[in-house]
Amino acid sequence: MKRHLLWGALLVLPIAACAEVMNALESMTDENTAEGKIIRGANRLRKSFQDLDPSEEHFIGRSVAAQILAMPEYRLADDKAAATYLNRIGQALVATNDGVRRTFADYRFALLDTTEVNAFACPGGLILVSRGLLQKTASEDEVAAVLAHEIAHVTHKHGLAAIQNGNLMEAFKYLGAGAAQAALSAEDMQKLTGLFDDSVKDVVATLVTSGYSRDAEAEADGSGREFLTNAGYDPQALSRVLQKMDDVGGQGGMFATHPAPQDRIASLGSPLPFDGSPVAAETRLQRYRQNLKL
Repeated sequence: MKRHLLWGALLVLPIAACAEVMNALESMTDENTAEGKIIRGANRLRKSFQDLDPSEEHFIGRSVAAQILAMPEYRLADDKAAATYLNRIGQALVATNDGVRRTFADYRFALLDTTEVNAFACPGGLILVSRGLLQKTASEDEVAAVLAHEIAHVTHKHGLAAIQNGNLMEAFKYLGAGAAQAALSAEDMQKLTGLFDDSVKDVVATLVTSGYSRDAEAEADGSGREFLTNAGYDPQALSRVLQKMDDVGGQGGMFATHPAPQDRIASLGSPLPFDGSPVAAETRLQRYRQNLKL
């Protein structure tokens, strides 16, 4: 392809250029050339402003999880029984709810070996829950409430929404300069790559530091309670966990990144009816005690 034709194609493509055109341009250029790098950068920006396909979301989520797990305070717990138990509960919630959005590699659940009260729903369905948060639970229903809330965050793509930020607008400036000059300088290419990497860091910062908006948390609480009900768990379990967090209080983790527990309880509204079997409840309680040594 002649270079002037390539730049002409880039300059007339809108931000929301169709995937077919951008993918075709990628296939026609060498990824090691300036042109190839810019086209691939433009394609990544397009995907940041639109819905990512499931495989793209999965790989972003892996990057997000890797950054979180690299932090010394968020190491994985060496507790196979607890990890298996969390995954059984989580998979039951997913399987019994048509409203749960299915992901590329499905949902996976892991335990973090920290007393901090926290949980992270990485894009793509990798959910990390701390020992500290599970210590606020007293039953399987309450563990399910924690997981259902995080599943709801993934279902509503709250983590992916953090990618849409000012870093991308800055990246467009460098793309525009590269298109106009038919090449990016090594310095600009390095800066552009850094801006893309910052998009993943934005998701990490949202999960670890700033938290979601009040509306996003309310949406996850509402959907999470619905997921609990459909799976046969007590829908009031979420309110009970929140009440325990409010009673004990704390700093950092969810206490810093989430709305006050009482505000979240209020946003849930009136309790939902629940006519659970005492025998089933006792069975779940025994499973809880056998598998979680907190």
